[in-house]
Amino acid sequence: MALSLAALVPSVDHVRRSFFSYGIFVFVLALWRYATSDVFDPYKCGSLLATGEWLDNVPGTKGPSNWQPPGCIFHKYNAKEAGLCLRDQHVLFAGDSTVRQLFWQTVKTLDPSVSETAEKHSDIRFVKDGLNVEFLWDPYLNSTVLPRLSTCGKVKDELPNAYVVLGGGLWFARYLGDNGVNLWKENIDRVIESVRACPEYYHLPFLLPVTVPQWEKLDVSRSATILHDEIKYMNDYLKWASQQSNVIVPSAMNAMMTKNAAASDDSGIHATQTVAKAKADVLLNMRCNQQVMKATGYPMDKTCCYQYPGPNFTQWVILLVTLIAMPTLYIKSSGMLSTPRIWSEGASGNALVTAGFIFATTLTYSYIADRTSLFNKASKQFFSSEFTVLTLAAAVVGLLTIRRSDSEQGFMGRDQSNEWKGWMQVMILIYHITGASKVLPIYKLIRVMVAAYLFMTGYGHTTYFYKKKDFSLKRVASVLVRLNLLSCALAYIMDTDYLFYYFAPLSSFWFLVVYFTMKFQAQYNEDLKFLCSKITISAIGMYFVVSVEGMLDAVWFILQRLFFVTWDLREWRFRVILDIWIVYVGMLGAILAIKIQEYKFLSHPSWPTVRLGALAGAVVVLFLYHILMPMWGSKQDYNAFHPYISVFPIVGFLFLRNATHTLRNVYSTAFAWVGTCSLETFTLQFHIWMAADTHGILEVISSQHRVLNLLITTPLFLYISSVTADATGKLTTVLINGMKRPAPKPAPQPPTAVLLPVTETGVNDDKNSLLQVSSMQAEDEQQAASGDLISIGSGSPRVATVPESDGTRASLLDSTPHTQPDVAQRDLEKGDAFVTTAPQPDENAHIVSFAAKVAAHPVVEGAWLQMGDMKTRLFALLFLMWAINVGCAFERA
Repeated sequence: MALSLAALVPSVDHVRRSFFSYGIFVFVLALWRYATSDVFDPYKCGSLLATGEWLDNVPGTKGPSNWQPPGCIFHKYNAKEAGLCLRDQHVLFAGDSTVRQLFWQTVKTLDPSVSETAEKHSDIRFVKDGLNVEFLWDPYLNSTVLPRLSTCGKVKDELPNAYVVLGGGLWFARYLGDNGVNLWKENIDRVIESVRACPEYYHLPFLLPVTVPQWEKLDVSRSATILHDEIKYMNDYLKWASQQSNVIVPSAMNAMMTKNAAASDDSGIHATQTVAKAKADVLLNMRCNQQVMKATGYPMDKTCCYQYPGPNFTQWVILLVTLIAMPTLYIKSSGMLSTPRIWSEGASGNALVTAGFIFATTLTYSYIADRTSLFNKASKQFFSSEFTVLTLAAAVVGLLTIRRSDSEQGFMGRDQSNEWKGWMQVMILIYHITGASKVLPIYKLIRVMVAAYLFMTGYGHTTYFYKKKDFSLKRVASVLVRLNLLSCALAYIMDTDYLFYYFAPLSSFWFLVVYFTMKFQAQYNEDLKFLCSKITISAIGMYFVVSVEGMLDAVWFILQRLFFVTWDLREWRFRVILDIWIVYVGMLGAILAIKIQEYKFLSHPSWPTVRLGALAGAVVVLFLYHILMPMWGSKQDYNAFHPYISVFPIVGFLFLRNATHTLRNVYSTAFAWVGTCSLETFTLQFHIWMAADTHGILEVISSQHRVLNLLITTPLFLYISSVTADATGKLTTVLINGMKRPAPKPAPQPPTAVLLPVTETGVNDDKNSLLQVSSMQAEDEQQAASGDLISIGSGSPRVATVPESDGTRASLLDSTPHTQPDVAQRDLEKGDAFVTTAPQPDENAHIVSFAAKVAAHPVVEGAWLQMGDMKTRLFALLFLMWAINVGCAFERA
């Protein structure tokens, strides 16, 4: 059968087919946009220089500041980044007052403490710590500029040239009358020729466009001499001249002035400080993005005029596995080249292959989306209306999908927990995509939600360890692998680091804290005083370990020396201290809930009074929290109190959410569905929904259609998160429990003789009976060769032979063909190993198991036997990660 698009879909389910087709559509749409508009400007240098728009172009505001070139993220440079790019080099500015304004903004970027104290119509030079920026006052570009350009940097002790910025034109129009434009053109030609004579020195020459003023703001003398037609002619000539030479004309600087009336100051000619800073950043983005990104690595948030590096060795391995190895294994193991059956988890180890294929495809999609130029990247901009609309839309979806739980739910039951994680995750996604981190009230709310996740971590794991008393290595490994498989893999494919995806490390860290706390003298956990005491001691001890300098520093030193990982200790300490107490509150809450059930407090006569008191207290606490929130006027002030106050809204909400029997037993299926893959949505949002390592937004089509881009990418992002969560669970099961080696199908054995009773009939009847017996025997031989059971007639079972296995011959009686298509899936759900020996339906009986062939190879079989132990598998995984870290460390060196 020909390989069709439908045959590639890893599910017969119509929803999965639809989303797979939708993913192909999104990829083709991005490829089409790239081929039609970006193929001649793949690194967005032309977009950076040509045009753009103000994302914060809102009437009545103090002025714009967030500039957006088409399809890339415009970076606002700070002193450290600009110094890294321009140190030990020379930057030359020459021209009129518009060029001088760019000079001062560049100097202030390098050193914010500098003030404009020099004479306006004079030459200025800034020299400090290897930084050398010079301005020549020459509004007509005919006095000091030309001699200086002609030296080509051959003056003694002259530094290499980073870039040169030249500009002028308004003085010609204002002071030189009708002949001013012709004189300007002659001087511009001389400047261009001087620059072209020294291409090895002036490798990045900028010739600024003539500023288009805000005509309505000009005073009478200027408006009478600075004419529209003259300014337009000058700029048109500059565009033509740039096409004929190596001189760069950044027309975007004029677009900044004309696309917002508040972009200029009262003069109508000079830009406001924020707009002037954006103009200076155009030059720095053009000159420095590639160099700074190479030096600093991720986050890759400087995507204008930036060429993404090619894949390193680790990335090449993952990409080749995804694009070649996994599809080949999937196609061969499922037999899709010879049969229409394309999803059979019970056959040929296809469940494992499919899970691996999905997981690897997710990694590859993340790489293509956020480490290549195929998809556009855009800056974020917060609008309160956008945040409100998205929040209300999510709330409506949640309310419309409320239903009753299928089973009785206790306090903080599974459905409610998934719902809680789901709606909090939705709010975190909206918070990130809208750029709401700068809005303090929303920031405080999100901080509480992250703390609520960790509260549930302490609550859930404490409940498990107390009730199950399972402190085995298998339990620890299962949780840690499930939490970290995606985050660790993304760290390698995206060339980031593990702590960058901070939620998985936080959850893992606090899981281990809960584990060791509950495991210590676990035989005494029934003693309430002992249990609460050791939880308290653990909390105090952990606070000192994290907050006191030296303890974590030693751990980080060992990790760097032995495992070649360089994590940001300051950031990690901040993350842990921010929620240092809430996990322990979750642990104590779990113990309280368990003891209430054990001691049957719910049936105590005083329980209704206690319950009403708790609910009233919850309402009061939430009200007070809301009232006190404005007390903290900055993030730093709030963060200092957050570890101590986050418990109040969390516990208050928890009591109200479980106030009645009905509230405990209804939940939103939409939010609960998001909750089941909340770890994946939180992690994958970094690269396939947002972009530039969360600093921007991923776009499929033009940046002018931001809402449409969001509508296109969101469904695919949620679907990928869901199937990746399922695939990660299956891969974790295999890594922890192992996978049974598929046994080759045994050779068929001759059928046993079938004796039929002899009846007294005529000769012709005897002949017919003999012919019937011969026909039945031939049929038996054919079916026995296929391994099927044999039966004849209705209610007349016939004995059929089963091939010998391990020296034992078995025979079965059955009246129907015997198949078990769901054995592997049932074993998988129970956490057992994958089973690949379940018989297949008749139409697939001729397919030889590809996995069985591979497993029968001596090398594979030997490796399989060595990997049979869980500890060996985990050690092999850790050794592989260590080897990759070593290789990456040497590659960076």
